[in-house]
Amino acid sequence: MNRLQRKRADAAAEIGQNFFYGEGVRKNYHKAFPYLLEAAEAGHIHCMNLVGFCYSEGRGVAKDDTRAMTWYEKAAEYDHQIALCNLAIYYDQGKHVPMDKERAFALYLRAAELRDDWAACNLGVMYLDGEGTTQNLAEGIRWMRRAAQYGEDAIAQYNLGKAYLEGEGVRTNRRLARKWLARAAEQGHKTAAKTLLSMQEGKGGTHAAYGG
Repeated sequence: MNRLQRKRADAAAEIGQNFFYGEGVRKNYHKAFPYLLEAAEAGHIHCMNLVGFCYSEGRGVAKDDTRAMTWYEKAAEYDHQIALCNLAIYYDQGKHVPMDKERAFALYLRAAELRDDWAACNLGVMYLDGEGTTQNLAEGIRWMRRAAQYGEDAIAQYNLGKAYLEGEGVRTNRRLARKWLARAAEQGHKTAAKTLLSMQEGKGGTHAAYGG
């Protein structure tokens, strides 16, 4: 790509993202998509992920999961964290493709290694449940703690609080359970709030599923 082509691609990326995010202009996916596609085809990695999102959700273009996955895969090849997670969802949920928990696990792991906290939370859940990998409570708690501490992820905070409350992969510690459940509740996690209330009323542990 020559200098002029690079400048054109960068301009398309900027205009497309302005319309996509509503920065300086009214949000408009239909106007955003052609610019994002031009930039993505020219090698703009973040726009590859946004094009995948547009196809996945039918924003500004007809919904097409096959094309969505193609663009997510292109961005994932460059270790784009969000694209790795978006691609993982397809395999984790069996969306448009056969469910493949091992593939989902590998994608979440790569994104988590790149410090994506949402991926770290999902990775922790998969370790705790033994999905896509051998069950490993210690690893599950390690990744969950990372997501809870650094990403302020309410689901991770709830799961970590539940683990401390019930002694799942860690020693039971009601003080730490209350700490993490309270943080999750502050972010609107309803199950965490109910569990915290039960603790305050002197009731036993919770048996809600991870991820509540």
